[in-house]
Order: sequence, then structure tokens, then C-alpha cells
Amino acid sequence: MNESWEGFAERMQRLNPLFALGRGMEVGEIKPHLQTILMQVLLAIFYRELNDDANRRKSDIKYIVDDCIKQMKLLADERQIDRITSGLLYQGKEELSQPFEALYYDELRQAWDTQVFRYVTMDELYTNLEMGGAIIYKLTDVAQEMIFMSREMAEEFSITIEQLYSMQLIKNGNFRKATRNLDHLISRVNRLMANEFSFQKEMMNNPKILLAEEEMQRADNRVEIENQFEEEKNHFRTITSMIEKTKRRNEADDFIQKELIILQEKISHTRQLHDRFAKLVIQNISYEMKLKAENPSLFWENSLVSFREHFYENWLLKEGVKQFTQLETVLSPLFSPKNEFILPLDWIWGEQEFDEDMQQTPVIEEEAEAEVPTPRVTNWESVVKAWSYVFQYLQTYKQFSLADLADLPVEIQDLWFEESETIDLWMMFDKKPLKIQVLHRKEETLSDEREILLYKLMKEYPQFQIFEGSNIFTEFDHRAKPLRWQRMKMTPFKICIKEEIR
Repeated sequence: MNESWEGFAERMQRLNPLFALGRGMEVGEIKPHLQTILMQVLLAIFYRELNDDANRRKSDIKYIVDDCIKQMKLLADERQIDRITSGLLYQGKEELSQPFEALYYDELRQAWDTQVFRYVTMDELYTNLEMGGAIIYKLTDVAQEMIFMSREMAEEFSITIEQLYSMQLIKNGNFRKATRNLDHLISRVNRLMANEFSFQKEMMNNPKILLAEEEMQRADNRVEIENQFEEEKNHFRTITSMIEKTKRRNEADDFIQKELIILQEKISHTRQLHDRFAKLVIQNISYEMKLKAENPSLFWENSLVSFREHFYENWLLKEGVKQFTQLETVLSPLFSPKNEFILPLDWIWGEQEFDEDMQQTPVIEEEAEAEVPTPRVTNWESVVKAWSYVFQYLQTYKQFSLADLADLPVEIQDLWFEESETIDLWMMFDKKPLKIQVLHRKEETLSDEREILLYKLMKEYPQFQIFEGSNIFTEFDHRAKPLRWQRMKMTPFKICIKEEIR
């Protein structure tokens, strides 16, 4: 038989549930988004199962569906939400509660067969029908397989989630699967250690990379990182304890004892790797703090635009000057009394008029009653709305210039002039790169104005939460002309976003 047929039936049985997800549901205009919604619902159930959260009844799943639709900025009525919820639990009429079916071709028997499956099933550990309780659902192996297929491509699970999943497998008696899952965890720790060793080497050779690397903020969050490692150590202790208890309960079963010994050895190896990784991370953080303390001049923030770096080294030395007018264009602003660029301070103060007649004529004013100055309150709703268009652009194109904003409708451009802070924030991004870490923090703990803006954006527009963990930075094009927008002349730089590589 041709090798392309090898394992064909098994492949199709893995893919059929994915192909069938949401098929046949009549839910109106929301139908094109149905598979995406249902996949997110399965993930939500999966995480609740991992964390021993019993809120997995049909009513809870309905709430998850509703919340997911709102999060995705879609609209659905009660009937559509009910249909999506029921369509995940069974096929056809509710009273029949039929499983799903799909055809596949068996290459060994050379015949068609029918695959029967479900996405969710009753969780016997939590469901108590004798006491009149509702059914608590959990994912079937078929649905878990779908999640792990996406996990292999996205590598989205953290060390903590891998540990929780291993606990769940041990609790359910799936010792062999728990051992295989530890292989994923070992692989992940090994990759993280390799990245950490590489970063350590670069940091020693060139300390200035701390200004650009995403790890630069780790020193500020050292306590949080140490707590995370301690939590992961506790998970390993829990897994070890669970294995010991299971061994005592199954002393007479030699087969289970052998599987548990293999699992125990794998846990011991994984734990040692994790401890080495934690020690390496803390060691690098300590070295980073030492570098900054002993060599502060290395970490002084430089201006975004450096004549020596951007013009002389990156342009004149590399490419030379083809025409004298080019050299004149570069040098004339240094000697001309007229500044070709409006600096940030000019933006804040604006153009000031000075009337000589006012200086010559003394003005006697009557003493006015002292007025208590009213502090100006920033209308963050306006600021956030104006910046939302920037981050929509970043979501699609990964970079944004104010020149792009000038192409948008006038009513959107007007938002940028309702509050002075809106434009001021643009210049604040002209600093060192920022790793976005605001989603799980409290607003009062944020001191950087950029982080406050990002925090409020994510609260108002949940779709921007995908930027969490990404790096935001600016790029300057030394050849670009100054931007002219709304009678302002501005230095031409772009805000760029780079997603975190997991």
C-alpha cells in the first residue's frame, strides 16, 4: 500500500471532530464565527477542569458562550445562545441527546465506517445525580485532542498549566498519559533554559541589550518571579504526594506500580530541570541588577534620534554622499537659526505671542479675590477612544505613524485635539521600549503614563488584551520628511508592536 495511506483512518478520526464542530447549526448571521466561538468555549471548560472548578453545568456553559460572543464584539439573542450551547452538548433534539457522527475511510478494511463521538461528557467526580444535582460536564478525549493539536502549533501552555494538567491526569488514573505530558514540560523547560543561557551570554558581552530586551523589566518584578517559581515547586510537591498516595492504594497491582515508578522518575527529572532553570533566571536577574548598579552610565536613556548613530554612522559612512545638496540638507538645521522640527516642549507650550506695547504701558489691576485653582481632570474616555484607532491599526499592520491617522475621517482626527494628553502620550512612546504587562495589575500601581493608557484601553476594548506580553517601541526614519498635520510639524517616527514569542 502507498505510504500516503498509512494511518489514514486514524488521521481522519482526529480531524473529523474539528471539521464537524458547529456544523449544521442554524444561528443566523453569527454562523461564520461559530467554530471560533465553540473552540474558545471548549478551552474555557478545559481550564476550569484543570483548576478543579465545578462551574461546568449547562447553565455555566451557556454563560461562557454569551461571554465569549460579547468578548468577540458579536451580537446574538437568547435563542442563538441556547442553540450554540445545545449544539456543543449533543446532536439533534435535546430529549434524544444523540452523539455526533462522521464518516471516515478505513484503509485497512478498504471500507467506509462511522465515527461516533462527543465533545463533552458527564464528569463523574463532580456530578451527584442521586442528590438531584445537575450534570457537571468535562471534555472528552476527542475534544482534548483538538486542544492539544492546537497546542502543538501555538505552544500556548505555561509550566503551571502543564503541571495542573498532569495532576488532573494522575487524579483520573491516566498515568501513562501523565508521563507523556511531562515530556512536553521537559521540552518546554529545556527551551526556556536555552534562551536564558543565550541571554546571559549576550548580557555579558553587551550589557546595553538590557535596554532593548524584553527581560529588562524582570529586575523590577523579581519578587513576583520568585513567587511564581515557588508556586511551581509546590505543584511538583503535590504531584509527588499524589503519586505516593496512589502507590499505597494500589500496592497489589504490579502493572500500576510499574507505571507509577516510571512517572515518579520522570517527575524527579523534571523537577531537577525546573530548579536549575529557576536558579539560572534568578542568577541572571541578580547579574542584571549588579550591572545597572555598577555601570549606570550604560543605561542612561538616549534620545531616539542620534546624529552620530542615525545620520553619520548609519548613512554617511555606509552610503556616502551622492549630491552636495544632501549634505546641506543634513547640516543646515545645525547652523540655521530656524529649527526645522517642533520639539515636544513646543507642543506643550504652543506658539507664544509677545506684544511690545504691553510692556511699555503699565497696567494697574485691582486686587481680585484669591481664587482657588480648579485642578484640571483628564477626560480619559476621550483619550482612550482616540488611541483605540491607533491600536486597531497596530493589530493589523504591527506599526503606526501619525501620517496614517491623517488619512482617517475628520471626526476621528478631531478626537486627538479634545484632550492635550492625547498628543502628549504620542511623544511619551519616544522612550525606551516597553513590554506590555498591565492586564493583571491594579491601576494605582502603574506609574508610567503609557502603561496607564494601555490599562484603560484593555479595560474598555478587551480585544486589545492580545497585546499583553508584547513589546512596543518606536522606529525613526532619518530619510523621511517631518510630518505636517493640523498645522503641526512633527518628527517622523512610527510606533511598532512585536508579539512575544512563546
